[in-house]
Amino acid sequence: SHWKEVVSTLRMVGYDGALSIEHEDSLTSSREGLERAIDVLDRAVFETTPGEAYWAE
Repeated sequence: SHWKEVVSTLRMVGYDGALSIEHEDSLTSSREGLERAIDVLDRAVFETTPGEAYWAE
């Protein structure tokens, strides 16, 4: 997904900060927009730290 690529790139360049959610969709409620955004980020964000690249030695 697009967001998984964004998060992967951020990790590759060493970013370890916050990801913010901005909801400006007038077609959904704030709560639904937040729940959907959280779902997208849950699928995009890695929960473990990367290990060493064994093939790069």
